[in-house]
Amino acid sequence: MIARILPSLLLLLIPLLGFPYRISASFYGSEEIQPRIIGGQVSSIKQEKYLVQVTTSTELCGGSLIKPRWVITAAHCVYKQNKDEFKIYGGASDQAGPYATIRQVDFVAIRPDFNRKTLNMDVAALRLTSDMTGANIETIALASQSVPARVLVKVSGWGYLHADATTTATRVHSVLVPAWSRSSCIAAFKGIHRITRSMMCAAKLYKKDSCDGDSGGPLVYRGELAGIVSFGYGCASSLPGVYTSVPVIREWFLRVVKENS
Repeated sequence: MIARILPSLLLLLIPLLGFPYRISASFYGSEEIQPRIIGGQVSSIKQEKYLVQVTTSTELCGGSLIKPRWVITAAHCVYKQNKDEFKIYGGASDQAGPYATIRQVDFVAIRPDFNRKTLNMDVAALRLTSDMTGANIETIALASQSVPARVLVKVSGWGYLHADATTTATRVHSVLVPAWSRSSCIAAFKGIHRITRSMMCAAKLYKKDSCDGDSGGPLVYRGELAGIVSFGYGCASSLPGVYTSVPVIREWFLRVVKENS
C-alpha cells in the first residue's frame, strides 16, 4: 500500500527514491490514506512465485501473475500512468532484480467504478507484451470465497519495513496477519473511512501490517489470491490495513482477460 497516516487522501504508490508519493490535501480532502510489510520476515521469491514488481522509473507497487500474460494489481498503482513506462519484474527476490524476468505492458484496464478518492473497487488488469515465464515464476488462482475472520493470511512485497522508514525493502518480505470480520472492519473505520463491499481488513494492530510500497501486492489464503493491498492509515497502527476483496472483483477481471486475450 502507500505510506499511511498523513492528512489527505494518499494514493498508495511509493517512489523508488524512498519518498511516499502524495496528492495534495486540498485536492483529496482532510484524511490521507497510504500504501505499506511491518513485523514480517525476509522471504524468497521461491515462496511467492506469483509475486511481481509493478514499477515505473519513480514508483513501486506489487502485483500477482494470474495468467502468463496477465497481472492483477491495485488501480491506484496505474491510474493516469502511461502504460509504456511500466516494467514488470518476475522471478526475483531482490527489488529490480538481478536475474529477473522483465516484461512491459501493452494494455491496462481499470475497473470502471474505481473511485480514486475512496479507493472503492481498487483493482486493475495489466496485459504483458509476452508471457511471463522462467525460473521461480508461477500463476496464482483467484479466490471465489471471502476469507473467514481470524484466519491467518500472507501478505508479501518490497514495501517499508517500519512506519518511519524512508526507503523500500531491497529483498522481498512476507508477513502473516489475521483477517478481520466485515463488521469489525466497518466498526474500526467508523467516522474515518467508508468500508465498501469491495474492501476487507487484515492486520495485527501495532505489530504486523503491510506498508508503503506494498500496494497492489497479494494477500493469499490457502494458496489463492484473496486480497490486493489497497490502503491504510499509518502502518501497524491502531487501524488495520485495507485490501480489495478478490472474490468481489474476480468476475470482472476474468471477463477483461477473456475479452482482451
